[in-house]
Amino acid sequence: MRVALYCRISRDELGDGLGVERQEQDCRALADRRAWTVSHVFTDNDVSAFSGRVRPAYQRLVSAIEADQVDAVLAWAPERLHRSPRELEDFIELIERAGIVVETIKAGVWDVSSSHGRLVARMLGAVSRAESERTGERVSRAHQQAKARGLWRGPIPYGMQASAMPGSPAINECEAEVVRAVFLRILRGDALTRIASDLNEAGQRPRRGLRWTHTGALRLISSPALGGLIDVEGELIPASFAGVVDAETWLAARAALRRRPRGESRRPREKLTLLGGLITCAEHGHTCVGGGAAHAATYVAAGPGLCNVSITRRAADDFITKLALRRLGQPDAQALFYSADGAPHIERQISELRRRRDDLAALVADGLLTGAAARPRLQDLADRLIKLEAERAPRRVDSAVFTAPSETWATWTQPQRREVLRTLFAKLTLRHVGPRGGPRADPTRLHVEWANS
Repeated sequence: MRVALYCRISRDELGDGLGVERQEQDCRALADRRAWTVSHVFTDNDVSAFSGRVRPAYQRLVSAIEADQVDAVLAWAPERLHRSPRELEDFIELIERAGIVVETIKAGVWDVSSSHGRLVARMLGAVSRAESERTGERVSRAHQQAKARGLWRGPIPYGMQASAMPGSPAINECEAEVVRAVFLRILRGDALTRIASDLNEAGQRPRRGLRWTHTGALRLISSPALGGLIDVEGELIPASFAGVVDAETWLAARAALRRRPRGESRRPREKLTLLGGLITCAEHGHTCVGGGAAHAATYVAAGPGLCNVSITRRAADDFITKLALRRLGQPDAQALFYSADGAPHIERQISELRRRRDDLAALVADGLLTGAAARPRLQDLADRLIKLEAERAPRRVDSAVFTAPSETWATWTQPQRREVLRTLFAKLTLRHVGPRGGPRADPTRLHVEWANS
């Protein structure tokens, strides 16, 4: 009789495969007692049968049964084969159709030729499923409790390494220098694509993959553990271990990225203009972007259906820069970046969005709303919360700009300047015709609305 052995373990912490090796030894011993010949061994190591992930070896087992290459299947226990009642039903139909024998070390032979045998198989499957769910609940509760104590749960991020105390990763000094440099560059306004490219050119390699990418750089700085923080149900609390950077730096960098327009966070800074995307047409609301004309570079609302209003880029940049520097030199300028002005309004919006999120979750839990219907609404609420929380976070600005505005401004990158302009101005609009008849280089066509005014 041709016998296939199936061995599986959900988690192999050490990666040595000893768990599945013990299962195989026991199954081979049973096959020897039955005088059966082992023709196939299918092994899924460190693969859960509960999570819904594809089990490659199990799929090969099913294919072998369908190809009539197997007369019997041996496993250590029923739950090694299945944790999902849906998958179990498919397997019962398969082995009944193929007429093969299934036996386990712990539960004996599965007789699916009778209704009673199928009932027993289904009961064993239901028990295995319930056991997995209870295990998942215990693990989830343990994770929540550990997080509340400031311990880390999850993959250890780049820049840190495991320590003797579980849940308290230590700083990996070699990688930490790279991480700190990345955070400083983000605060300077460098694009993620440029940061990733520079890391690759310097010979730095991520833990996964061969090269850094925009997504990898974003994932790198997204882990709150790097800032010595723990995310507990959406709230950040201090961790029981030190981060690679301080919490203020981590929060400021994350908020700075979220405040940037999506394209700006990826685009190299050399391609950014000072006011592109910040100016809108006063009459039609069209956005003006960097463009060009025969005589000079411009900001223009160009495109199908747009009004093509434009202004010479140099004239607009000089005009807005002078206004910004004059405002930065005033005594109360620093308060615009570090005070809580406007925070109560943002806090009210955040509280309202969180209340709506909780109401949707309650409707799903009560069965009054399907998960599919709630998912786009929850995603929209999450995106709006992210933007509001980014606006609530303080801006990280070099304090030298308040004492020497012109000199500091000259050393900044374009994204740093744009971040300051977004803080100083609520709105920048361009009129088609100005007080002097509307020459393209006339900066008085620009209308400024100050923030917090």
